[in-house]
Amino acid sequence: MKECSRRNFIKGMAASAATLAVGGLLAGCATNEAPKAENQGGGEQRTWDKETDVLILGAGGAGMCAGYEATQAGAKALILEKAESFGGTSIRSGGIIQASGTAAQKKLTSYQEDTAEKHAQYYLEEGEGTLDEELVKDMTAGSAGHIEWLESLGLEFTNVTGSAHVPMADESNYADRIHGTAVGASGMFTAVHDAAEKSGVEFMYNTEATQLIVENGKVVGAEALSEGKTIAIKANKGVIIATSSIDHNQEMSKALSPNQYYDNANSICAAAPTNTGDGIRMAAAIGGQLTHFGGVIDLTGKTSAGINRQTPLMPCFFVNKYGRRFACEDTTYALTSRELWREMTKTNHACYTICGPNAVMTKEKLDEMVASGKAFTGATMQELAAQIDVDGENLQATLDQWNKDITESGKDRQLDRATGLEVIEGPYYAFEEGFMNLGSIGGLKITLNCEVVNTQGEVIPGLYAAGMASAGWVGPFYPGSGTALLGAIHWGRKAGKVVSAL
Repeated sequence: MKECSRRNFIKGMAASAATLAVGGLLAGCATNEAPKAENQGGGEQRTWDKETDVLILGAGGAGMCAGYEATQAGAKALILEKAESFGGTSIRSGGIIQASGTAAQKKLTSYQEDTAEKHAQYYLEEGEGTLDEELVKDMTAGSAGHIEWLESLGLEFTNVTGSAHVPMADESNYADRIHGTAVGASGMFTAVHDAAEKSGVEFMYNTEATQLIVENGKVVGAEALSEGKTIAIKANKGVIIATSSIDHNQEMSKALSPNQYYDNANSICAAAPTNTGDGIRMAAAIGGQLTHFGGVIDLTGKTSAGINRQTPLMPCFFVNKYGRRFACEDTTYALTSRELWREMTKTNHACYTICGPNAVMTKEKLDEMVASGKAFTGATMQELAAQIDVDGENLQATLDQWNKDITESGKDRQLDRATGLEVIEGPYYAFEEGFMNLGSIGGLKITLNCEVVNTQGEVIPGLYAAGMASAGWVGPFYPGSGTALLGAIHWGRKAGKVVSAL
């Protein structure tokens, strides 16, 4: 592919910047009727089809954790799930969690004195000054306890790795914090589900929440579609939104997250297909404040650049339309992906990985990619450049500079690359870089107690949010593997405890 055939798409992205108002968003995205007028106490009495203490929307990681904690505190908890089974994106993930100061971290890494404070500072620096500091510090302070809780459910953490480097963070706050088990996400969230069910949580599958019910200014329940029938469910203590973000909703993505919009149009989104922004839309319809949209959880599709600090990137470099490098290729994957996306949209042209045969991409593998039309090859840079429509002289100069730096100093003097610092020799290959999208960043503004805040900055009584449906604790790019599951578990457990205590 030479010139990106995406001119109309990019024009659409630019136009969508004007649609950020919540009213415009709901007009374009709502699929249900507007919420019924509030019952001010003098009208017809509503008939409830079901009643519970804590009503949770979504049976992903955050929702199940909320339900578990609510029932452990003695409250009745009901989880509505649009899909036919539990797990959401959590059970489709890598099943890894960031945590600091744990026994597993001390046992399996050299980081013996890591703290929640350092962990929080690292996240805040990666947030580029945009995060809610209180939320981040609260989340990291609870991280070690969440590992202990999961261990109490029978899980064993057998490996701890670390995020790849980032230029904006102080290395003194870095540590290996990504905790993994041998059973992966399926084993982890099956254990959470089983614990929640044993604790008394009720699950209703194939049940889609459609709107919140408000009486006298307070959220008191929700309407849902179940078996083709609209039902009303009363929540005596509160409603927790745990429906994740806007991952598969193109209209909301167009209005709120151009990067997610691009990814949905041009790549695969691996988030649960039920993540269509339902809870965010319902909360916005009653004044819920949206925040921190724009970032995504992206992984480079072919090189898996910057997956973690323990996995070096192969000898290669990325080039833009002009045959020049533009980003350090082995920074943490979501930051690398953000730079790739920016370059692609800025130049309306694909970006390419340039390499020679190496231990990861052998000549046999690369030749297979060429034969299938997924890569290009040439004996010279000029030959290769002609096939990918980039400037041949610049491409040769980029290769010459790379090889010169590696030969003379063993360092990347241009962009401070840390791994894969080897001379690149022909035959040369190029393949288009793309993304695997793992979901969007952005959701409802919450307090430390998971209460949803309205556009005036006031708490909406009876309404709470957790996991990726909440926002403020993840910034403009995903700060490293295990962050989403930490947020799901932390805010899910906390919301369940807070609401059940009312």
